[in-house]
Amino acid sequence: MKKFEIEEIVFKDIKLIKPKVFEDERGFFLEVFNTEEFKKLGIDELFVQDNHSKSKRGVLRGLHFQTKHSQGKLVRVIKGAIYDVVVDIRKNSSTYGEWYGVELDSKDRKMLYIPKGFAHGFLTLEDETEIEYKCTDIYAPQYDSGIMYNDSDLNIDWKLEKYGIEELTLSEKDKKHQSFREYTESYQGDYILLTGANGQLGQDFQKLFDRLGVKYVATDYQELDITNKEKVREYIENSNFTVVINCAAYNDVDRAEDEIEKCYALNSYAVKNLVEICREKNIIFVTYSTDFVFDGEKEIPYTEEDIPNPLSVYSKSKLEGEKYSLEYEKTFLIRTSWVFGMGNNNFCKQVINWSKDRDTLKIVDDQVSSPTYSKDLAEFSWDLIQTDRYGLYHFSNNGEASKYDQAEYILKRIGWSGKLERGKTSDFSLKAKRAEYSKLDSSKIERVVDRKIPHWKEGIDRFLEELWEKDGKRD
Repeated sequence: MKKFEIEEIVFKDIKLIKPKVFEDERGFFLEVFNTEEFKKLGIDELFVQDNHSKSKRGVLRGLHFQTKHSQGKLVRVIKGAIYDVVVDIRKNSSTYGEWYGVELDSKDRKMLYIPKGFAHGFLTLEDETEIEYKCTDIYAPQYDSGIMYNDSDLNIDWKLEKYGIEELTLSEKDKKHQSFREYTESYQGDYILLTGANGQLGQDFQKLFDRLGVKYVATDYQELDITNKEKVREYIENSNFTVVINCAAYNDVDRAEDEIEKCYALNSYAVKNLVEICREKNIIFVTYSTDFVFDGEKEIPYTEEDIPNPLSVYSKSKLEGEKYSLEYEKTFLIRTSWVFGMGNNNFCKQVINWSKDRDTLKIVDDQVSSPTYSKDLAEFSWDLIQTDRYGLYHFSNNGEASKYDQAEYILKRIGWSGKLERGKTSDFSLKAKRAEYSKLDSSKIERVVDRKIPHWKEGIDRFLEELWEKDGKRD
């Protein structure tokens, strides 16, 4: 016996569902939702939130949607009646801008399944009307949006004359929604403030956002001094940023031993400034830390649960910045290691430059971690941001290597014919103490974004191809 039947399908996606009702002298019983039965109807959804609203006659709610975390819905009336309306706002849809309306009431108990990508609203037809609806994603207030119920281009017939409703009751928010034309012509996604935009990670974020069509503002210290809290607040105040991605950092590990104040200003106190302002504005905050926060005493990769023990001024400043960032519940804190890319100078570029005028190179083999391609770091960070699963994450390319291993691989790829020698950290006069082993375990982020991180050698291969393409030749 079928527990549910599809009475009507609209736009190939919206489904009016009639549940099987068992009635006798005692009353009635019905199933509202059944995962396996709904799969037979072509609805394979995970509903994560249930909502319940009560309204008097003549209340109109809508047309609502979320620009991110779009919600599929299963709507039913448990008391009274509504005229339910959905509008296709999927910009690549063949039925874009078309609407559908249907009466739902507590007597026939029909339900309306609305997939993601539709604006939704309803008009209550009786006093004390109550509806319940299941949602496929959480309510995200920073992405809440809407379209005017009486938009002239949509021309929705709310059947006010049929239902004898002369005056509507709307919330102040619903009175101020955009027009459908404004929705069509405007950008609806995230709006990013990117700091440290001239660095290698910042540059790769810009390339990624340009490719995806994500709206962003890229700033470096010339445009925005993030150590100046009032300047940052003023900059953010007049914009509707939804995410701040902080790629700015003081990264000169050895010079930090002398420039302590400057190092802490950028790695710790600037992070504190950004966190506090993001909290005030309900903006998602993303920032980066380092494998250097660990002391290297461990012999297997460090997880997010391992306790840091920084050895240098630089690493201590980064750890303090971590503590500030994790005080905000909407923070993504990502530790990474040995980052290389097309931006600032990095170890990969240094090895290539050294090889141009030297026949012998000496590279340490007692520092082990994993080289991380900034392009991969940007892409996985963006995938992670889409999940809204905030917290601390580790990210480095798969595999592990010493600095010697990294240099050896690069030199072979560029065809260098010189002699590579092994050295020890103690052979070099470095002011900052470094961990011998600081490989990060990145399995958590792989699980969350459901994607495998490439090996560091593959990252270097792609980096070299990008470098050669930029230079127009192979070095």
